[in-house]
Amino acid sequence: MSYQKSADDLSGKVKLALERRGELAKKCRDVQGELRVSKAENEHLLDMIMKAYPELSEDVSSCSSSDGSLSDNGDGCPPDGPGRSNGKRAPADSPARLVKRRRRQQGKRDDRSDPKHIEPLQRDAEGRIVFPIVVGRGQDRIEVHDLGRVVWDPETYHTSRYLWPPGFRSTRICPSLKTGDPSCVYTSEILDGNGDMPVFQVTAEDMPDQPFRASSSSGVWRQILDALTAKGISVKTHVSGPQMYGLSNLGVTKAIQELDNAEKCTKYIQQRWVEPDAKSESKGTADEDGNDDGDDDDGDSDSDDDKPAAAGN
Repeated sequence: MSYQKSADDLSGKVKLALERRGELAKKCRDVQGELRVSKAENEHLLDMIMKAYPELSEDVSSCSSSDGSLSDNGDGCPPDGPGRSNGKRAPADSPARLVKRRRRQQGKRDDRSDPKHIEPLQRDAEGRIVFPIVVGRGQDRIEVHDLGRVVWDPETYHTSRYLWPPGFRSTRICPSLKTGDPSCVYTSEILDGNGDMPVFQVTAEDMPDQPFRASSSSGVWRQILDALTAKGISVKTHVSGPQMYGLSNLGVTKAIQELDNAEKCTKYIQQRWVEPDAKSESKGTADEDGNDDGDDDDGDSDSDDDKPAAAGN
């Protein structure tokens, strides 16, 4: 009788153990699924960051020496920063390794010494650009009405990839926040922020007294898309500010680069161009709408060195 009771107890314990094992296996599968989702989200966010702030990849790389060690080189990168330190390998999710991994996955870099071919902008008999400059098609159609003026000092008005000329103004179509009308005209502008840094402003035609403002082109358009999403209106899940402004179009980039004082922008890397009859000699590429497509780092290629550097940098 006692043996039977012991066998029953043991059988019950085995049954409980098997049930517990099944629960743990299920939890393990759930966690693995969450990890895969988190990894995908992390990769997506890293893509967005590198598109919006291409200078980040350059800053992180500048912190690392050729053998992966770090030194205080005056760039604000401490010895214990991204990369290797004290002979130890950096964590797999450190900024330096994430950026390097993304670069390997992309398999390409935008070398601005490589000339890119463009379609020349329409000009009048005296060689002046005809406005508005029209780029894109359909819902992505943008009309540039003013290129603005180049400000070289302070350096917050340009990055290595973009010039942010105060007075720049463009318009495009996007759903209305007020009525949901899919053909509301939004005006994107770059304003002079009291000489300290540019202010990016976007105003809907049916809400003229409620402009959106931010310190970056992507930031201001993100506000609008988030507000539209909150109202249940289907829009893009992420945004490239320079693309939404029309600044990523190579014809527009060239026109701004040719403005007075552009050569005084010390951080900006002058792009080289190839005329249409010499396209076959060009290493650079552009998409069918004339946007820079040479490297995902530019974000428009969103982005974009999208955000101006902080004043004093």
